[in-house]
Amino acid sequence: MSSLYLKHFELEKSPFQITPDIDFFFSGSQRGGILTALLHVACHEEGMVTAVAEVGSGKTLLARLMLSRLPADISTVYLANPSFSRDEIISAISRDLGLTERKESTEENLAQLHQELLRRHSLGQRVLLVIDEAHAMPPESLEEVRLLSNLETDRHKLVNIMLFGQPELDELLQDRRLRQVRDRVIHRFELPPLPKEEANAYIDHRLRVAGWKGGRLFTSGAMSQLLRASQGRARRINLLADKALLAAYAEGVRQVEKRHVKAACSELHADPDPVSRLALPGWRVWATGFGLAVPMAVAAVLVLGWFRNPPLAQAHAVAAARPTVPMDKPASPADAVPPPKAAEEKPVAMVAAPQAAQPAAQKSISPGEIFGVAAVVRKTEQRLADPAARGYTLQLASLPSMDHLPGYIEQIARHVDPALIYAHDRKYGGKSSAAVYVGSYATEQEARQALQALPQDLKHNQPILRTWAAIRQEPKP
Repeated sequence: MSSLYLKHFELEKSPFQITPDIDFFFSGSQRGGILTALLHVACHEEGMVTAVAEVGSGKTLLARLMLSRLPADISTVYLANPSFSRDEIISAISRDLGLTERKESTEENLAQLHQELLRRHSLGQRVLLVIDEAHAMPPESLEEVRLLSNLETDRHKLVNIMLFGQPELDELLQDRRLRQVRDRVIHRFELPPLPKEEANAYIDHRLRVAGWKGGRLFTSGAMSQLLRASQGRARRINLLADKALLAAYAEGVRQVEKRHVKAACSELHADPDPVSRLALPGWRVWATGFGLAVPMAVAAVLVLGWFRNPPLAQAHAVAAARPTVPMDKPASPADAVPPPKAAEEKPVAMVAAPQAAQPAAQKSISPGEIFGVAAVVRKTEQRLADPAARGYTLQLASLPSMDHLPGYIEQIARHVDPALIYAHDRKYGGKSSAAVYVGSYATEQEARQALQALPQDLKHNQPILRTWAAIRQEPKP
């Protein structure tokens, strides 16, 4: 139906179709960074990865775009409907790799697949298995996929596995029967809903890709209504925007008004204002809030002993000393490799999980004064120059250049001990960049515990595990 209004709005193609089209990929709201991470993981990692998002958030589009950008030496298997039994899923993977002969038993089919993977490995090819809607997989089929991750040579696994699914995938992996699958997941990525600013940019992006060359097509009221009703879900935005454009076309107007979005919500049985259903009229909200606030305040004074706390002005001063630092630099993905065997592993200094740094009471001290940037880089280079240095670290970010390093270290030093910070100049994607890490851990388990213990501000860019051995192998500028 969206094709009806194309000529009216001078568009070249439908801007809000719900069929995944990689031409419309929107890189905002962390999606561009996650795409880069997935591409890097597909080319370097050897394990299982999960990508989780609510229904209609764009995970299928992300998966298809990632597949379209892979180098030629990576063979891919894409399962869009993974509701296979244990026997069927091995056969489906084998068919995608060109194995048409079906054996009598699952074990024989698995052995045949193993030989094909070995053959491709000998030719220098990597194999990537991507399963969409993985939350719908039967547990026994997911366990069978896990067994594929056991197929390996002396030094490399023969297949990388990516699972895309709704949040139910996390719940599925909590099943005790799938604890071995859960332990194989080396990275987890999450696509968040589009916040208001990003949703505005998303709509404008799709309109421009479709050929729109004018000014604002949706009025402010229409946009606000659309974003409230869609709750930041990309597919819902597409459905409502498409219907709203059709309603404006039916009236013969050239701009989408709030009433057109309301009409779209009615047609799709969508709540035009999901928050307002629970809201009370203004005076009742005030009265209710006041009625609750007074007894709660009295209880707080009596029970919590506020009279013993510092004066309010002093409390405000303490709060003001706690900066909130946006982490807007995307973390670069990692070459995570299995930990070395205990017999081969040399002792590595144990480093405790990062602890939040105490706010400065009198003066803000830069990292250059506490733990100079040059010293951070020198310490990192010394570790990388030592081939015996093993273990894990957490990569926080990949900055465009070393010029950004002092400011970024100053930000994260407010949250972790500066002595735990590492950074160096490297070459990634053919360009120079500054990688920033925190902590050094002897085992993968310690590193994962430290990852969970990171302050929330440092988790914004989805930091990832790295091994020092893999970092050492990266090219230098």
